[in-house]
Amino acid sequence: MKKIFAVFIVVFLGMSNIAFAQTIQNTPLTISTVERQPFIFVDDEEQVSGFSADLWSEIAKRNGWDYVWQKHDSFPAMIDSVTLGDADVAIANISITSDRERILDFSHSIYDSGMQIIVPNKDNGVSIFKIIWDSGALQMIGFALVTLLIIAHLLWFFERNTKNPRHDYFRDEYFGGIWDSFWWAFIIMTMGGFENEVPYTKLSRVLAMFWIVASLFFVSTLTAKITTSLTVDQLTSDINSYRDLSGKKVGVGKNSAMSKFLDNKNISYIKFNDFTDSLAALENGEIDATIGDAPIVKYYVTHEGRGKVQLAGATFQADKFGIALPTGSKLLERINTTILDIKEDGTYENLQLKWFGNNG
Repeated sequence: MKKIFAVFIVVFLGMSNIAFAQTIQNTPLTISTVERQPFIFVDDEEQVSGFSADLWSEIAKRNGWDYVWQKHDSFPAMIDSVTLGDADVAIANISITSDRERILDFSHSIYDSGMQIIVPNKDNGVSIFKIIWDSGALQMIGFALVTLLIIAHLLWFFERNTKNPRHDYFRDEYFGGIWDSFWWAFIIMTMGGFENEVPYTKLSRVLAMFWIVASLFFVSTLTAKITTSLTVDQLTSDINSYRDLSGKKVGVGKNSAMSKFLDNKNISYIKFNDFTDSLAALENGEIDATIGDAPIVKYYVTHEGRGKVQLAGATFQADKFGIALPTGSKLLERINTTILDIKEDGTYENLQLKWFGNNG
């Protein structure tokens, strides 16, 4: 009886596998992806290429599977397409994490990666003018010039028509007198004194005392603002490891391996939809640094980001990419076996050389 039951199970499983294989052959698989160069490229004609695309093409060819690409604009949308059952497979640069493993199944690793920090290019950094503008120093100088004009008018009004020749520095005529008063107030503000001439009237001297004290406050505040801005700008460029990210404006994709890493290190960060959005914010000067998958970041720095961004420090936090499938997918075993075959027969190494060179 046991032998009959065992034979029945074998026959049943065999027939199930044949039926499943026929179903796959008759219905193209939906492969979800997102552009992440050099793993996935999407050209103007919506054609997909790249390391991950070539790897999947090889897997599908060896299993006789037809497939169609389902392209997404963001990483979360790609993941959601699998969890919601809209796609059979997702492939790009998908990190295998415990959180994702709870809602997805993953293949064997298709690429060993890590994380890499990227910052603005120091040689293409923010100009001194922009630093001073952002500090508010130029606004303060503008306010000071307006105040100088007011002080000059008041001083000229009180000092005009002075009969004492020892104190007749400020001319009686309007334009000449205003210029004399403005120059006097400017020297007081920048040098702290005007030894050649002092005001004559009591109101002028009260005004002079006020302006001397106000000038001390203004000059010290302006100096502090500019110094602080230059120091902060230097610090934001001084990032050599993830430990240097504390206190900086860091942005990463939400629910990513990078966000989980920063959570574990108690480093605060700004959440973006995905790495593409955080990269745009970095180039726009909205954040000081972002973190991405090392091969993605390195490729971007040497291609589209050349001259705009640069790497900061070495690769850290070992990471593995895998192919994502719905939980319980019958494709998983076939995919894993094929990945092992591809690695063993040298095909995988050729793909690495094609897309990553000797750095793959």
